[in-house]
Amino acid sequence: MIKTISGKFNSPAWIIYIQAFFAVWAIVLLGGLTTRNILTPVLYLALLCLFQYASSRRNSSPSIYDSRISVITPALSLIFSLFTLMAEHENMAAGLENPAFRIFILIAGGLGLLFLFYYFLLLVFISLSGVTLRKEYAPLRFLPLISFFACLLLWLPYFLYEYPAIMTPDSINQFEQVLGMVPYSNHHPWAHTMVIKFFFSLGHLFTDDINAALAFYTLFQMCFMAFCVAWLISSLQRLGTGNLPCLLILGFYALVPYHGVFAVTIWKDILFSGSMLLFTTALLRLLLLFPKNRRSRNRSGNRKADIFFSLTVYIISGLMLCLFRTNGWYAFLFSLPFLMVAFRHCWKVMLPIHFFVIAAALIIKIPVMNVFHVTQPDFVESVSIPLQQTARVICEDKGLTPEQWNSVHKVIDTTYIQDLYAPGFADNMKELVRAGNPNYLTENKGEYFRLWLSLGLRYPSVYMQAYIDQTKGYWYPDVEYAVGNIDGIIPSQTGASSHPVIGGVFVIKTKEILLKLSDMLPLYGLLTSMGAMFWVFLCCFGISIIKEQPERYILFLPGLAVMFTLFLATPVSSEFRYAYSLAYTLPLYLLVPFFPID
Repeated sequence: MIKTISGKFNSPAWIIYIQAFFAVWAIVLLGGLTTRNILTPVLYLALLCLFQYASSRRNSSPSIYDSRISVITPALSLIFSLFTLMAEHENMAAGLENPAFRIFILIAGGLGLLFLFYYFLLLVFISLSGVTLRKEYAPLRFLPLISFFACLLLWLPYFLYEYPAIMTPDSINQFEQVLGMVPYSNHHPWAHTMVIKFFFSLGHLFTDDINAALAFYTLFQMCFMAFCVAWLISSLQRLGTGNLPCLLILGFYALVPYHGVFAVTIWKDILFSGSMLLFTTALLRLLLLFPKNRRSRNRSGNRKADIFFSLTVYIISGLMLCLFRTNGWYAFLFSLPFLMVAFRHCWKVMLPIHFFVIAAALIIKIPVMNVFHVTQPDFVESVSIPLQQTARVICEDKGLTPEQWNSVHKVIDTTYIQDLYAPGFADNMKELVRAGNPNYLTENKGEYFRLWLSLGLRYPSVYMQAYIDQTKGYWYPDVEYAVGNIDGIIPSQTGASSHPVIGGVFVIKTKEILLKLSDMLPLYGLLTSMGAMFWVFLCCFGISIIKEQPERYILFLPGLAVMFTLFLATPVSSEFRYAYSLAYTLPLYLLVPFFPID
């Protein structure tokens, strides 16, 4: 008689031994270990224990969530396995030239990854599906206010060291628009440029020093980002979240160094990320505070004030989402139908609010920008990934028909394409098109869509590799890139320049060490990984689905839409600031599945 694992699955016990073997095989392939490494039996035994424990938990602890766990666990396991195979297939099949051997090793590794992620997620979901945060009836008084000032205090050294701000070429371009040195452009959101101009002009009322006036904007940005943290902490306390989680969240914002660096960096992505946190938090509060039935319409004055303030923040942050990044506009429009379903019980209030946000955004985007002669981004800016895929085909000397070459030459000079092409960085190809004939591309989109499609059908593996190289930093954890290692103001004709208030070897080395800790400390380094955060985000979404919390699904949709826009059109494969909204909102996503909404 075959021995079986006790419980409802009745799977033969030897299957887990085979699954553990394939999982070890996958780890060996990923980690570059040899088959003779002494750690392989240790890994095998550890995984065998993990798989058996997860199976026994599943069989001995049946719950009302079993049916949804049975769907979400394999679905996410498959997604994570595919992500890993896409990112690591060259490493996993390194040294193998024979296509049959490569396919075999990738199938074996893929199976191992599937088993590894399945049992790990199974254990996580079983353990967390029944968890609900206990209500805190003695929250720390003034913790939101303390959080605001704690963030400002711990970000202050970055401000003093980088005074008046950190400015990269993108920042300088916006500042040149502020000074009237170049025409207005919506390539970098014009609404954000106007915010910079407002606070710079405000500073000029008090000082003629261009750096001191610019620092007014930096201080505003620091206060805004600190307010976002305080608003989150206040909302969590409103939901009864305990003091310890709130303090840990405060530590994340105040102590993780890239938050301090970004707080003093003039980028559109910073205010956009804060607005995403505000919007999602306000959305959560409205789901909590709005009555679900007529009996609950008699609200106290404090409750009415709370709703009014939440709606105000919701409107302002929603408008910021729509105006401060193009993908924020798309995220808002994508979420809109689901938002209306979520607030169907109070549609008379929420429908006009959403109409107002969209109308205000459109008025600013079209007639207002036209009045100020704001030029819009060109078409080339929106086709980064197709450009990279087509360029990859040309760089690898793949065959093109005479008609296809004719279409290419009408737009771009291919003389330098192999020298300029960089996997994961589309700006070179975009500038090469702009130096050619971008108007022809814009006026003949259908022709170039057919060119892109025909090359993709002919060379799918080249397109896939180009796509992976262009996007993997956002969906795969183990991608190396620097986070927060920017300093000063690049030289320009604006007159802005760095004037550190504090400095010296101690300050410089302290900042270097803080930023390098993520490369040295296991687990902590995941806080600088966009891919890891995205995986955690998906797991939190999955837990909400498992716990059947439909009112909470909407909280994940704006962030999910922003990430999908990066998957579709990112110009850089691993630019942390593009996904900073995910990092800044992550503490809220982590808690969403676990507190009750009354």
